[in-house]
Amino acid sequence: MRKLFACLLAMLILSVCVLPVFAQDGSVIYSGNAREFIFEPGSRYSPTDLFPNYKGVMPGDSLGQTITVRNERARTTIRVYMRALGAHEDSQEFLSQLHLRVNELRDTELFDAPANETAQLTDWVLLGTLRSGGEIDLEVILDVPVELDNRFSNAIGYLDWEFMVEEFPTGGGGNKPDHPELPDDEEDEVIEEEPLPPEILPDTPHTGDRDDSGFWTAVLICAAVLMLITVVLLIKWYRRNDEEEASERNVRKDGETDV
Repeated sequence: MRKLFACLLAMLILSVCVLPVFAQDGSVIYSGNAREFIFEPGSRYSPTDLFPNYKGVMPGDSLGQTITVRNERARTTIRVYMRALGAHEDSQEFLSQLHLRVNELRDTELFDAPANETAQLTDWVLLGTLRSGGEIDLEVILDVPVELDNRFSNAIGYLDWEFMVEEFPTGGGGNKPDHPELPDDEEDEVIEEEPLPPEILPDTPHTGDRDDSGFWTAVLICAAVLMLITVVLLIKWYRRNDEEEASERNVRKDGETDV
């Protein structure tokens, strides 16, 4: 019985270690129905909270967070832009003590400064071009100094990020793309550009046009099946041992009666 319990506990620990990989990510989804961004997972602090990993941080922590920007609008190619508006007024002092880094695809540096600043994201920055179903991953790392003052022990930090898209409909409706409000030196170039259909849209290093959800779903299903098989085999093994022990006790009892 102890062996069975130990095996079940080990599998439970393994499943707990695997699941947070999927539960701790944030998502920025451009929805086909609402034609707006949906922010997940949200929290009791804010319905648009993208940072489930950054709760209960401690001095000396260096915490990572992946945020996936996804285009779910059918038959539409989009360009995705992002900018930072900085920290809320009541969060300035606290977030100025923390350091934030944002990288795209673990390669392109988008932001590297105290968390309360706007730094490299003061103006709109193009994250990439996404066809329908495409994704871009942003890697966000929060560094908390060891010498962080105790008066910030219960502090809550709020910072604002904005996302914007430029649409290139490909359904044959003849609509022109919605152009984002860009700096003057870029706006003319964007307005003059003609919409390109997806089949000839050039690929760029910034485009995260991929979807690994099927792979990870298959991994989870296989793990669940293996776990179920293991549990069934362990239960059978435990029952067989019980039957053998009961049989041995009966044999000993019969032998004592004969004597």
